[in-house]
Amino acid sequence: MKEDFSKEMRCIGMRIAGFRKLRNMTQEELAFRLNINKNYLSQIESACSGKNISLPMLIRISRALDVELALLTDIDGIYKSDLKNFWSDMKDTFEEMKKLNDDMDKMLEQFERADKIFSNGNASKVKE
Repeated sequence: MKEDFSKEMRCIGMRIAGFRKLRNMTQEELAFRLNINKNYLSQIESACSGKNISLPMLIRISRALDVELALLTDIDGIYKSDLKNFWSDMKDTFEEMKKLNDDMDKMLEQFERADKIFSNGNASKVKE
């Protein structure tokens, strides 16, 4: 009798997708790092293919995401908890990171403008 690991694979796929997004990586970027097809990565993340992911592939993914293998495979921690809460927490984290990135982008733009002004000797154009 073949065991069904679909729930566990779904949890692992969710974690892979979550850590990939946390690293601000697209599926294309991670697939490129892994030297696999983007569609295969999509199948891994969604666990819809019915295929089980190999241990070597999990290790490669953990290395590419710079995350401990145990964090990807700790299915009991997610499986026994409410998956909606997990995704809600992840969403909150992503939104906080987006705000930080937006703030950093604004600061970088200001620094770049100031650098252009000062490097061109136009410091007198700076508005007070």
